[in-house]
Amino acid sequence: MTKFQQEEISPVQKGKNFEMKIEKLLTDANIKCEITGGPGDKGIDIKGMKKGVKFIIECKNWRTKNIDRSIINQIEGVLSRQSNGTIGIVAAPSMNRYTPGAKETARTSIYNVILVDN
Repeated sequence: MTKFQQEEISPVQKGKNFEMKIEKLLTDANIKCEITGGPGDKGIDIKGMKKGVKFIIECKNWRTKNIDRSIINQIEGVLSRQSNGTIGIVAAPSMNRYTPGAKETARTSIYNVILVDN
């Protein structure tokens, strides 16, 4: 096995690593949260609460693919099944990963949708 093959990380592991990184950033800021991602996570990778406000996070560690409005529509669907006032957050490696359509869909959503990068 070559050095490159040994260091190659699967897309699933990259996603899990990204979720752990986001969770650590939150817990280091004294924000209570837990990773819920995995098969059957129903679009919620991390959930938590801060000062009585519930939030859910969908992590997208896409380095070569842009995040379009369909991802925002998915988190809106998840938010429709949550308690009123829940904040939906989409986390990506860079704000450049969000298409203009995704940004506009989040901005005009009837739900509380926030797009962030790490």
